[in-house]
Amino acid sequence: MMQSAHAQPLTVDPETIVPLPPRFEMEPPAADVPPEIARFQGAWIGTWQDDRHILVVERVQANGHADLVFARSDSAFNGMNREWWRDQATVVDGVLTMTGFRVFRYAFEGPDRLYMTATLKNGLVTSGALVRADPARLAAGEWPNDWPWPGERVRIPHLTVRTPDGKRPITLEGTFYPPSGHGQAPLAILTHGSDIGRNQLRSWSFSTEAHWLHDNGFAMLALMRRGRGSSEGINGEETFGRANDGSLIDVSAGVAEAVEDLESAIAFGRTLPGVKPGKVLLAGQSRGGFLAMHYAGLKPGEVMGVVNFSGGWYPYGPVTTSYYANAGRGAGPEVTQLWLYADNDRLYKEELIREYHQAFVAAGGSVRFELLRGVPGDGHLLRLYPERWRSIADEFLASLGRQQ
Repeated sequence: MMQSAHAQPLTVDPETIVPLPPRFEMEPPAADVPPEIARFQGAWIGTWQDDRHILVVERVQANGHADLVFARSDSAFNGMNREWWRDQATVVDGVLTMTGFRVFRYAFEGPDRLYMTATLKNGLVTSGALVRADPARLAAGEWPNDWPWPGERVRIPHLTVRTPDGKRPITLEGTFYPPSGHGQAPLAILTHGSDIGRNQLRSWSFSTEAHWLHDNGFAMLALMRRGRGSSEGINGEETFGRANDGSLIDVSAGVAEAVEDLESAIAFGRTLPGVKPGKVLLAGQSRGGFLAMHYAGLKPGEVMGVVNFSGGWYPYGPVTTSYYANAGRGAGPEVTQLWLYADNDRLYKEELIREYHQAFVAAGGSVRFELLRGVPGDGHLLRLYPERWRSIADEFLASLGRQQ
């Protein structure tokens, strides 16, 4: 008894627990169920909002009716408790749809892989991916150590920072989405904003944006900068210079570190299979959007375009506005950019956003600037409302010269 007790872990990460019913009520599809409906029956494990998710389709009928179990893990970031429930869904035109407070849609991306989207009634969209699993093993508590992820996890060797013993470069976490076709595709690199505390250890797949870029003919590499997600190193982006009275006077050290990380991702991304040589598209959310713009100003010859979602390093114009002017001067008309902001951004007020835009344009930058109104909740999360920006962004991507 004592040996058994000692063999058990004393603590468990609550976000690794996905509760399930005591048993599944699995029922093989009847002979009259069409194959495009029958293929949904079974167990699926993966992610939703980059948190753990299990879907068990216990039975399907010829008319498309499905009975299922929906389960998810705890998520401190998203403020969700772990839970499971039984529900019903329909399969129409190859998509399994469950309606309610959110509309969940599951569609195949291969014989044993599902891409899911969850849409709130206000238009907010989150997504994930699941792979087929054995229901009996799931019921017995046999889960994989490495949970399925929307894209291919890769390790990016850093170009300048090495481990403390100097034996190798530190590595950064990346998620690679290869080209959807058989030929080569230009590379897009997308990176995240800032977080505090343990939320910095959260990985982002950007699966919604990856599908958007796939639809527009790009391969995509999502980058987690150092000290973020499972990337090695220490996040030094909060290394702010301050005066004796505590006021902010300098953010250059953190910006420089982020540039090194992005440069490492660009170099690595160009070596990935299916990636077309040449200029890259840079995109990012919040601090990642700022970084994309800033890098294009430093090295315009490497960048075909920039998509900036709610970009900003820190909401203090006296220290940060000069970066926009420098980026406009460096990129000039050579790198066209799309800036997508909302007028109700909780971090970046409309006055400051317009100040950034005016500084960039006055210095010679080329940008399509969109300040969108009526985004629900916090406009800083604009990227999660693709119906607000998708048509604008599609038009921008179609305008880029990709033969360079």
